[in-house]
Amino acid sequence: MLPMDKKLFPALVFAALVFIPVLACSCIIASREISPLYALPWALFAGVTAFSVFYTGRVSFFRRIFFSVSALAFLIHFKFGIFLKGFDLSCFKDTPYCHLAIAPSFLNYLYQQYLAFMSGGWKLWGPLSLVFLWLFSTLVIGRAWCSWACFYGGIDDGLAALPKKALLKTEKWGLKLRDFPAALLIFLLLISFANMTPSYCLWLCPFKLTGVFLDPDDILIRKVQYGLMCFALVVLVLGPLLTKKRTFCSFLCPFGAWQAFWGRLNPFRISIDQQKCSGCLSCAGVCPMYAIKCEPGGKAEISSYCNLCGECLKACSAGGINYSILNFKMRCMPDGFGKLLNPESFLVFSSLTLGAVFSSFWAPAAIRDVAKLINR
Repeated sequence: MLPMDKKLFPALVFAALVFIPVLACSCIIASREISPLYALPWALFAGVTAFSVFYTGRVSFFRRIFFSVSALAFLIHFKFGIFLKGFDLSCFKDTPYCHLAIAPSFLNYLYQQYLAFMSGGWKLWGPLSLVFLWLFSTLVIGRAWCSWACFYGGIDDGLAALPKKALLKTEKWGLKLRDFPAALLIFLLLISFANMTPSYCLWLCPFKLTGVFLDPDDILIRKVQYGLMCFALVVLVLGPLLTKKRTFCSFLCPFGAWQAFWGRLNPFRISIDQQKCSGCLSCAGVCPMYAIKCEPGGKAEISSYCNLCGECLKACSAGGINYSILNFKMRCMPDGFGKLLNPESFLVFSSLTLGAVFSSFWAPAAIRDVAKLINR
């Protein structure tokens, strides 16, 4: 067998393993509103991404392309539709079922489902099933959700890749503030449960800048809500352009703290071989999530906020950082079909497949929107 065959054929198999389930699920999702044919190019894109990652070994590079395109498709379909609807501002009210709202409103969901159960209102159990769907997703890919599937993360990550170097150095104070999302999550959980309202949507979500999600009576409160939402939008857009870091995801996302907690149950990890680590902290410099800190002995340490994006793997010149299962050292195959059994391959398959399926709620529709705009 030729050396190229050892890389080409396994990469094609890996691409097919991703393409087939994504196509099947995307066709089902897309067919509810549009022709399922629009799901084909999206599934092909996921398959090409899988092939590129497996063939080249450049996980973070092709992950970022897929992630950014997914986020762009989200914006095209849900936010830029104003250009396709004759500047009808009502399109800004459209949004998918947002996973960011689940974490800070989780106690509300539990209470509502308790009332539904006690009253016999079985039809009200729908939101609870969606909550458990997110929990299941967390168990499948864990914190990788924030680097493969979340449309907020895709925007933050794509913008962070644009500047060649950071204009603002934020590593020191960024690490000190890294636990703020956990405090924000606890605060929003209590406030949301006390008021039985989606507090995150009302006060912080930068994509809810419409009257539907604002206080209908108090003008002062509405102004404060607009101010906080605009602040969150600035953090989402300008933050990564200035710092090359995912500022919104790192400091204002309660779902990120939720993932950091539940993600401990997921087996996928990024592990540092302490024997190879020289303490140069090049990995900490490229980490977009402020998730790598220095141990007292001068060695790098991965925190629970790591979202498995893989940026640190290519930054380590000693090759001491790798994907692992529960931090166990495993003998990984560099090529051939044995590479399909590497922890990295399992993570990429799970994350890319789930991320592509989730993005099917808007990506095929965005392809349709672009096709309509071109044919005008």
